[in-house]
Amino acid sequence: MITLGLDVGSLFTKAVLLNDERIHGTLLRETSGAAAREIEELIDRILVESGVARKDLEIITSTGQGDELVEQADFCEDDVACIAAATRRLLPDTELTIEIGGQSITGVLSDSHGEVVNFMRNDKCASGSGRFIEVISAALGLNIDQFDQTVGQAVNKIKVSTQCAVFAESEIISYANQGEPVADIIAGVCESTARIVISQALRFGPVKNYTVTGGVANFSSIIKVLQERLPGQYRTFPINPQFSAAYGAALLGQEELA
Repeated sequence: MITLGLDVGSLFTKAVLLNDERIHGTLLRETSGAAAREIEELIDRILVESGVARKDLEIITSTGQGDELVEQADFCEDDVACIAAATRRLLPDTELTIEIGGQSITGVLSDSHGEVVNFMRNDKCASGSGRFIEVISAALGLNIDQFDQTVGQAVNKIKVSTQCAVFAESEIISYANQGEPVADIIAGVCESTARIVISQALRFGPVKNYTVTGGVANFSSIIKVLQERLPGQYRTFPINPQFSAAYGAALLGQEELA
Protein backbone atom coordinates (compact mmCIF):
# COMPACT_ATOMS: atom_id res chain seq x y z
CA MET A 1 0.00 0.00 0.00
CA ILE A 2 1.28 3.44 -0.94
CA THR A 3 -0.28 6.32 0.97
CA LEU A 4 0.51 10.00 1.35
CA GLY A 5 -0.02 12.10 4.46
CA LEU A 6 -0.13 15.89 4.16
CA ASP A 7 0.02 18.15 7.22
CA VAL A 8 -0.80 21.72 6.21
CA GLY A 9 0.39 23.81 9.14
CA SER A 10 0.48 27.55 9.73
CA LEU A 11 4.20 27.78 8.90
CA PHE A 12 5.05 24.65 6.94
CA THR A 13 3.34 21.95 4.89
CA LYS A 14 4.78 18.50 5.49
CA ALA A 15 4.39 15.40 3.33
CA VAL A 16 5.17 11.77 4.18
CA LEU A 17 4.89 8.98 1.61
CA LEU A 18 4.51 5.47 3.01
CA ASN A 19 5.04 2.23 1.14
CA ASP A 20 3.45 -0.28 3.51
CA GLU A 21 5.28 0.47 6.80
CA ARG A 22 8.36 2.04 5.24
CA ILE A 23 8.82 5.77 4.80
CA HIS A 24 9.36 6.15 1.07
CA GLY A 25 9.81 9.92 1.05
CA THR A 26 9.36 13.16 3.00
CA LEU A 27 9.07 16.75 1.89
CA LEU A 28 8.69 20.07 3.69
CA ARG A 29 7.66 23.42 2.23
CA GLU A 30 6.71 26.78 3.71
CA THR A 31 2.95 27.34 3.76
CA SER A 32 1.99 30.38 1.70
CA GLY A 33 -1.11 32.18 0.48
CA ALA A 34 -1.02 30.01 -2.64
CA ALA A 35 -1.17 26.80 -0.63
CA ALA A 36 -3.74 25.05 -2.82
CA ARG A 37 -1.60 25.39 -5.97
CA GLU A 38 1.64 24.59 -4.16
CA ILE A 39 0.18 21.44 -2.63
CA GLU A 40 -0.30 19.98 -6.12
CA GLU A 41 3.33 20.81 -6.91
CA LEU A 42 4.42 19.26 -3.61
CA ILE A 43 2.54 16.03 -4.36
CA ASP A 44 4.09 15.81 -7.82
CA ARG A 45 7.55 16.50 -6.44
CA ILE A 46 7.50 13.90 -3.66
CA LEU A 47 6.21 11.26 -6.07
CA VAL A 48 8.95 12.04 -8.60
CA GLU A 49 11.68 12.09 -5.95
CA SER A 50 10.41 8.79 -4.54
CA GLY A 51 10.05 7.14 -7.93
CA VAL A 52 6.32 6.51 -7.47
CA ALA A 53 3.79 6.92 -10.29
CA ARG A 54 0.66 8.92 -9.50
CA LYS A 55 -1.53 5.93 -10.46
CA ASP A 56 0.20 3.83 -7.76
CA LEU A 57 -0.68 6.29 -4.99
CA GLU A 58 -3.69 4.68 -3.34
CA ILE A 59 -4.85 7.29 -0.86
CA ILE A 60 -4.07 10.84 0.28
CA THR A 61 -4.91 11.92 3.82
CA SER A 62 -4.75 15.57 4.88
CA THR A 63 -4.52 17.07 8.34
CA GLY A 64 -3.51 20.33 10.03
CA GLN A 65 -4.96 23.82 10.05
CA GLY A 66 -5.22 23.91 6.28
CA ASP A 67 -6.36 20.34 5.67
CA GLU A 68 -9.36 21.52 3.64
CA LEU A 69 -7.00 23.16 1.13
CA VAL A 70 -5.92 19.72 -0.05
CA GLU A 71 -8.46 19.21 -2.82
CA GLN A 72 -6.76 15.96 -3.80
CA ALA A 73 -7.31 14.37 -0.36
CA ASP A 74 -9.46 11.27 -0.12
CA PHE A 75 -10.30 12.24 3.45
CA CYS A 76 -9.23 14.58 6.26
CA GLU A 77 -8.15 13.53 9.75
CA ASP A 78 -7.92 15.60 12.91
CA ASP A 79 -4.30 16.31 13.80
CA VAL A 80 -4.78 14.90 17.30
CA ALA A 81 -5.70 11.51 15.81
CA CYS A 82 -2.72 11.71 13.46
CA ILE A 83 -0.25 12.58 16.23
CA ALA A 84 -1.60 9.74 18.37
CA ALA A 85 -1.35 7.29 15.47
CA ALA A 86 2.29 8.25 14.86
CA THR A 87 3.22 7.79 18.52
CA ARG A 88 1.28 4.51 18.74
CA ARG A 89 3.30 3.09 15.85
CA LEU A 90 6.75 4.44 16.72
CA LEU A 91 6.66 4.67 20.54
CA PRO A 92 3.88 2.31 21.68
CA ASP A 93 4.78 2.58 25.38
CA THR A 94 4.57 6.40 25.42
CA GLU A 95 1.43 7.88 26.95
CA LEU A 96 1.91 11.60 26.38
CA THR A 97 2.83 13.35 23.15
CA ILE A 98 3.46 17.10 23.23
CA GLU A 99 3.22 18.64 19.78
CA ILE A 100 4.84 22.08 19.63
CA GLY A 101 3.80 23.47 16.27
CA GLY A 102 3.96 26.75 14.45
CA GLN A 103 1.12 28.48 16.32
CA SER A 104 0.07 26.17 19.16
CA ILE A 105 1.03 23.53 21.69
CA THR A 106 -1.08 20.36 21.75
CA GLY A 107 -0.84 17.66 24.40
CA VAL A 108 -2.24 14.22 23.51
CA LEU A 109 -2.73 11.56 26.19
CA SER A 110 -3.16 7.96 25.00
CA ASP A 111 -4.04 4.73 26.78
CA SER A 112 -2.12 1.43 26.62
CA HIS A 113 -3.77 0.65 23.26
CA GLY A 114 -2.73 3.98 21.77
CA GLU A 115 -6.25 5.39 21.83
CA VAL A 116 -6.69 9.09 22.64
CA VAL A 117 -8.18 9.57 26.11
CA ASN A 118 -7.58 13.31 26.49
CA PHE A 119 -6.00 16.25 24.70
CA MET A 120 -5.42 19.94 25.34
CA ARG A 121 -4.48 22.66 22.90
CA ASN A 122 -2.97 26.03 23.74
CA ASP A 123 -3.84 28.07 20.65
CA LYS A 124 -4.95 31.35 22.24
CA CYS A 125 -1.40 32.69 22.33
CA ALA A 126 1.65 31.96 20.19
CA SER A 127 4.05 31.88 23.16
CA GLY A 128 6.20 28.77 23.15
CA SER A 129 5.31 27.95 19.56
CA GLY A 130 7.53 27.84 16.50
CA ARG A 131 6.27 31.23 15.37
CA PHE A 132 7.20 32.75 18.73
CA ILE A 133 10.76 31.46 18.42
CA GLU A 134 11.00 32.73 14.84
CA VAL A 135 9.79 36.22 15.82
CA ILE A 136 12.14 36.46 18.79
CA SER A 137 15.12 35.22 16.78
CA ALA A 138 14.41 37.74 14.02
CA ALA A 139 14.03 40.58 16.55
CA LEU A 140 17.49 39.73 17.89
CA GLY A 141 19.02 39.39 14.43
CA LEU A 142 19.63 35.69 14.98
CA ASN A 143 19.37 33.02 12.29
CA ILE A 144 17.03 30.38 13.71
CA ASP A 145 19.48 27.67 12.62
CA GLN A 146 21.92 29.15 15.16
CA PHE A 147 19.44 28.93 18.04
CA ASP A 148 20.93 25.92 19.87
CA GLN A 149 24.51 27.00 19.26
CA THR A 150 23.75 30.46 20.66
CA VAL A 151 22.11 29.07 23.80
CA GLY A 152 25.28 27.07 24.47
CA GLN A 153 27.20 30.34 24.77
CA ALA A 154 24.97 31.75 27.53
CA VAL A 155 26.63 32.80 30.79
CA ASN A 156 23.86 34.51 32.79
CA LYS A 157 20.43 33.37 31.73
CA ILE A 158 17.96 36.27 31.44
CA LYS A 159 14.54 35.57 32.92
CA VAL A 160 11.64 36.28 30.57
CA SER A 161 8.86 37.05 33.00
CA THR A 162 5.83 37.22 30.71
CA GLN A 163 4.15 34.34 28.87
CA CYS A 164 2.31 36.57 26.39
CA ALA A 165 4.04 36.50 22.98
CA VAL A 166 3.48 40.21 22.31
CA PHE A 167 4.72 41.37 25.71
CA ALA A 168 7.56 38.84 25.69
CA GLU A 169 8.84 40.26 22.41
CA SER A 170 8.80 43.78 23.88
CA GLU A 171 10.56 42.56 27.02
CA ILE A 172 13.24 40.79 25.01
CA ILE A 173 13.89 43.77 22.75
CA SER A 174 14.21 45.90 25.88
CA TYR A 175 16.91 43.54 27.21
CA ALA A 176 18.74 43.75 23.88
CA ASN A 177 18.61 47.55 23.97
CA GLN A 178 20.12 47.43 27.44
CA GLY A 179 23.10 45.56 26.03
CA GLU A 180 22.33 42.10 27.41
CA PRO A 181 24.08 39.35 25.41
CA VAL A 182 21.88 37.64 22.82
CA ALA A 183 22.94 34.22 24.12
CA ASP A 184 21.69 35.04 27.63
CA ILE A 185 18.38 36.31 26.26
CA ILE A 186 17.85 33.25 24.05
CA ALA A 187 18.60 30.99 27.02
CA GLY A 188 15.80 32.81 28.85
CA VAL A 189 13.48 32.20 25.88
CA CYS A 190 14.22 28.47 26.20
CA GLU A 191 13.26 28.59 29.86
CA SER A 192 10.07 30.53 29.10
CA THR A 193 9.06 28.08 26.36
CA ALA A 194 9.74 25.10 28.63
CA ARG A 195 7.63 26.62 31.41
CA ILE A 196 4.64 26.89 29.08
CA VAL A 197 5.04 23.31 27.86
CA ILE A 198 5.54 21.91 31.34
CA SER A 199 2.51 23.77 32.70
CA GLN A 200 0.31 22.17 30.05
CA ALA A 201 1.87 18.71 30.37
CA LEU A 202 1.36 18.58 34.15
CA ARG A 203 -2.39 19.07 33.69
CA PHE A 204 -2.56 15.50 32.38
CA GLY A 205 -1.19 14.11 35.63
CA PRO A 206 1.85 11.83 36.02
CA VAL A 207 2.99 9.71 33.06
CA LYS A 208 5.84 7.22 32.74
CA ASN A 209 6.93 8.23 29.26
CA TYR A 210 6.46 11.29 27.08
CA THR A 211 7.74 12.54 23.75
CA VAL A 212 7.82 15.89 21.96
CA THR A 213 6.93 16.40 18.31
CA GLY A 214 6.55 19.37 15.99
CA GLY A 215 9.25 21.64 14.64
CA VAL A 216 10.26 23.00 18.05
CA ALA A 217 11.20 19.47 19.12
CA ASN A 218 14.28 19.88 16.89
CA PHE A 219 15.69 22.51 19.27
CA SER A 220 17.82 20.47 21.67
CA SER A 221 18.23 23.44 24.02
CA ILE A 222 14.47 23.45 24.74
CA ILE A 223 14.21 19.66 24.97
CA LYS A 224 17.07 19.64 27.47
CA VAL A 225 15.15 21.94 29.84
CA LEU A 226 12.05 19.74 29.54
CA GLN A 227 14.08 16.63 30.34
CA GLU A 228 15.48 18.29 33.45
CA ARG A 229 12.16 19.54 34.82
CA LEU A 230 9.28 17.45 33.49
CA PRO A 231 8.52 14.25 35.45
CA GLY A 232 8.63 11.02 33.50
CA GLN A 233 11.05 9.57 30.95
CA TYR A 234 11.62 11.53 27.76
CA ARG A 235 11.50 9.38 24.62
CA THR A 236 13.14 10.72 21.49
CA PHE A 237 10.77 10.63 18.52
CA PRO A 238 12.34 8.13 16.07
CA ILE A 239 11.81 10.23 12.92
CA ASN A 240 12.06 13.97 12.30
CA PRO A 241 9.42 15.18 14.81
CA GLN A 242 8.25 17.89 12.43
CA PHE A 243 6.70 15.14 10.28
CA SER A 244 4.76 13.43 13.07
CA ALA A 245 1.23 14.46 12.02
CA ALA A 246 1.92 13.86 8.32
CA TYR A 247 3.31 10.41 9.15
CA GLY A 248 0.25 9.67 11.28
CA ALA A 249 -2.03 10.80 8.46
CA ALA A 250 -0.32 8.41 6.06
CA LEU A 251 -0.71 5.61 8.63
CA LEU A 252 -4.43 6.29 9.02
CA GLY A 253 -4.70 6.19 5.26
CA GLN A 254 -3.27 2.68 5.31
CA GLU A 255 -5.70 1.67 8.05
CA GLU A 256 -8.53 2.96 5.85
CA LEU A 257 -7.36 0.67 3.04
CA ALA A 258 -6.81 -2.38 5.23
